[in-house]
Amino acid sequence: MTRLLLPETLGMLFVCPAAGSPEAQHTAAHALLRDCLPVFAPELAAFPRMERTAAGKPYFPAHPELHFSLSHCKGLAACLLSHRACGVDAEGLRHVREGVLRRVFTPEEQQAVRNAPAPDLLFTRIWTMKEAYVKAIGTGIAYPMQEIVIQTADGTLQCSRTDCTFWHTVTEDGFAVSVCVQHAQQAYSS
Repeated sequence: MTRLLLPETLGMLFVCPAAGSPEAQHTAAHALLRDCLPVFAPELAAFPRMERTAAGKPYFPAHPELHFSLSHCKGLAACLLSHRACGVDAEGLRHVREGVLRRVFTPEEQQAVRNAPAPDLLFTRIWTMKEAYVKAIGTGIAYPMQEIVIQTADGTLQCSRTDCTFWHTVTEDGFAVSVCVQHAQQAYSS
């Protein structure tokens, strides 16, 4: 497991290799959570019971002060731990898919991707930021993702949302990893 240099005010972010089937990647992400939680919350005596909200977001009912988000893709698992509602998404380089571009990206984002020197990379980076946001708010991709506007300027990405903070990197192995942490504390209930 490797800890990425996420600003401490946002929480802690860990990644590890995740090969094999989607089920094996899922298992790797949950194992990463079990390994990372004691680093983030050493006061816990045991791994807490996990539940899911009606929308499917996992949480620890006995520890509303601890938030986490998991992501996995072919080759990588990521675990974000925070004291506020959060979301993480990690993806390997994805080829631009016109249907997704039209359905999920704003017209300005579509133009930026089409005009980018590396369109697949920008497509992947913007996608992970949008995905991290919907994970943080707990809705998943049912949220109207064109309402999450990502501006691109001079190689940097900025989100128009003011209710959260974003952090983004591309790892040495070429994985785009995006984090979104809400500004306000959020409690979960089943």
